[in-house]
Amino acid sequence: MIRVTFELLPGGDAEKARTIGLMEIANIKTLPDGTADYGVVLTRTPPFRGALRAAWRKGALRFDDRAVNGVVAGEDDETIIAQVSGHHRTRRGVYDLTFRALEACGLARR
Repeated sequence: MIRVTFELLPGGDAEKARTIGLMEIANIKTLPDGTADYGVVLTRTPPFRGALRAAWRKGALRFDDRAVNGVVAGEDDETIIAQVSGHHRTRRGVYDLTFRALEACGLARR
């Protein structure tokens, strides 16, 4: 799983840092061609403890044998849940996956 924490640093002061968002990305299916599908949960408001776990409790993620195997995409006041499909695990890096996860959450359309 990948976790990205978004912090606001008022005036660049790290001592006043405030977490304003959290994104968690989890592999939900690895395919024989080296690509994989990922579940993405972007949490926009506190508390930030386990965005994927909170999405699971809301029924937005489907589990089978303790592994995520599907995503019910959607959005509410606190979270955006999306899926990235077909990301190549070895040819494309973590930053490409993070970018695709933000795209899947619809941030390019905002």
